Amino acid sequence: MTALRNRKSKLSFATDREIRGRAIVVEPSPWVCAVRLKGTRQRYEISWDTIFVHAAQLAANKLRAERLEARKRKRGM
Repeated sequence: MTALRNRKSKLSFATDREIRGRAIVVEPSPWVCAVRLKGTRQRYEISWDTIFVHAAQLAANKLRAERLEARKRKRGM
């Protein structure tokens, strides 16, 4: 994290994923992450802890669905 905190130039990444024909641009900073579509000015900021919590919830939901599916298969046999 030190490198991101001490950067003097703006850091941005263009992803291979496209929405509406435009690449997604990610602009990280020490406290928030901004995302926008390439060629637009509209930015959406989200905090790093919110990203982590959302990813943890997605992982928990996936695990829950896998367990439910395994239970259904076990009962079906």
